Amino acid sequence: MSCDIDYRYRRALQPDGLTTFENALRALNEAVDDVRLAGRQAANCPAVLLLTRHLQRIADGRPTECEADDQALRSQCIERLAELKHRPAIIALVKRGIDYRPEELRHYRREGTRALRQIAAGIGLEHADYRISYYTSQEQLAGEHVLEADGIYVRISPERFGEPGLAWRNPFWKPPGAVMRKAPITALADIPALTARIARELKIAPPVQPGLI
Repeated sequence: MSCDIDYRYRRALQPDGLTTFENALRALNEAVDDVRLAGRQAANCPAVLLLTRHLQRIADGRPTECEADDQALRSQCIERLAELKHRPAIIALVKRGIDYRPEELRHYRREGTRALRQIAAGIGLEHADYRISYYTSQEQLAGEHVLEADGIYVRISPERFGEPGLAWRNPFWKPPGAVMRKAPITALADIPALTARIARELKIAPPVQPGLI
């Protein structure tokens, strides 16, 4: 299963936070690690090439400039993001196994939090209305991501011993949602559909849509 990570493409397209040589160099090195994880060539990766140019501009004292010939690389990054939109990296990471693999664990922690934030947004929760936590018994082992809010508990975990990677219920074991519902990690391939299912089974009202002006 492909394990390409979209993070480096997003980072290359928006490198605003990479303002120092050290941060930009770290981002470039991490992008190269991601390319290796995906089984691709760094020399052909548009994200790596864009981050390399950004690093060079910082070294030259002009980090905010954008060269005209960057556009082709930016377009390639956008195309790759579109291809990966329905193939969340966390699915491939969990399927291939992430224990004792530092790079995979780094992505698992970030991508799990990202998926839960998307679920929270789909349900209509404001950032202040929920809490996302990560629990692990050992730093070398993949742990559990947990989203908690009023009336909802969602968990993403590695699929060990045949246990599905997704679970949700009422946080206080009260109806509706008093029973733990489960789904395989592959359900994250369609987060809107998963979110609708969670909201339906826990009887969470859909978010109010703004009226037309």
